[in-house]
Amino acid sequence: MRKNKILVFIIIFILCMLTGCWDSMSIDRRAFIVAVGIDKFIFNELEDEPSLNKQINRYEMTFAIPNLQKVVGEQGLSDEPRFVKTSVGPTFINTYKNLEGRINKNAYFGHTKAILLGKELLKDKTLLKETLDILQRNNQFSRSIPVVSVDGTAKEALMANADMQPLIGIYISELFENNEGVNTRFEQRTLGDLLKDFKEDKGAIIPKLSIGEKDIKIAGAALVKDYELKGWLDEYEVRGMLWIKKNNQRLEVSIPYKHFYIAYHVSNSKSKITFYKEEEDIVCRVLVEAEGRLEEYILDENILDNKEIEKVEDAIEKSIKEEIENSIHILQKQYNTDVINIGKELERQDPKQWELVKDNWDEVFEKMKFDINVSINIRRIGQIK
Repeated sequence: MRKNKILVFIIIFILCMLTGCWDSMSIDRRAFIVAVGIDKFIFNELEDEPSLNKQINRYEMTFAIPNLQKVVGEQGLSDEPRFVKTSVGPTFINTYKNLEGRINKNAYFGHTKAILLGKELLKDKTLLKETLDILQRNNQFSRSIPVVSVDGTAKEALMANADMQPLIGIYISELFENNEGVNTRFEQRTLGDLLKDFKEDKGAIIPKLSIGEKDIKIAGAALVKDYELKGWLDEYEVRGMLWIKKNNQRLEVSIPYKHFYIAYHVSNSKSKITFYKEEEDIVCRVLVEAEGRLEEYILDENILDNKEIEKVEDAIEKSIKEEIENSIHILQKQYNTDVINIGKELERQDPKQWELVKDNWDEVFEKMKFDINVSINIRRIGQIK
């Protein structure tokens, strides 16, 4: 018996020694793509080669590749921290395969940190569907990759320089990580989140990337419905939505009060959605509750009085309520798009009522009444004399 065990062990050992990774590739033969920008190709006679002016060319993809020698501090042919390459083609696959014909490496997306979608791509229903399809099918693209929209071209965004981090893909990924759970200027969306949104709702909000002269920020969002860009939301309109969608927010709220401004830090928040009937109409009641501390007041004003604290709480409640109502108005009247999942909540709470309205939900949502209630508690007022 013991001899049999030894024999089995020897056979396994020999097999392990003889077996290799049949599809392995040396690291120095790979081009590690840290960010991918996807645009609809629109021929520019002043910048593009005449040979590209063909109807078959539909995609323009931009790839940010780190200069590994520069990153590790070695002497290389270039002092640039990254290389930005652009490729044009008729399909997603063909376009990035064209890149490999112009560089001496194989494109590798296993370490991609960000995907950027350009404005014209988002406006093209067919092209956006195709893009989402290939991103879903291609197993090189992790579902955890952050996705952002650009009010312009993704190509221009990837060529921009940020002082603190020249590798734009890593910069975007770090912005998402640093602001997770504490930022309401945008709603963080990964590739997996968006694929789910489009599959279930055929629409989504995609965080918006804005390019400055020396910095980059994420604030606001692109609003996409039925695979087509409908418009842009600023950061305050996004925040008005997130009061409803997200719990456990931690953020700063600054509002005018009397003749000055006050700052209120929200340490925790939660929302609750319920429905009731008003004659034949469905009314959506939204209750937002938040607690936190007063961080900025005015030196010679008395904040120790309970009545004064109640007045401050009322002012904060009014400001947040107006912010929520403004966002709902934009979603209903301007875009008629339910990206705050009111329909899903109605289906969960009242399946029978949902069955009656699901076929014309856009019309019902557009006319639906909202009853917004905000409750604020100031738990602490900071250090005082």
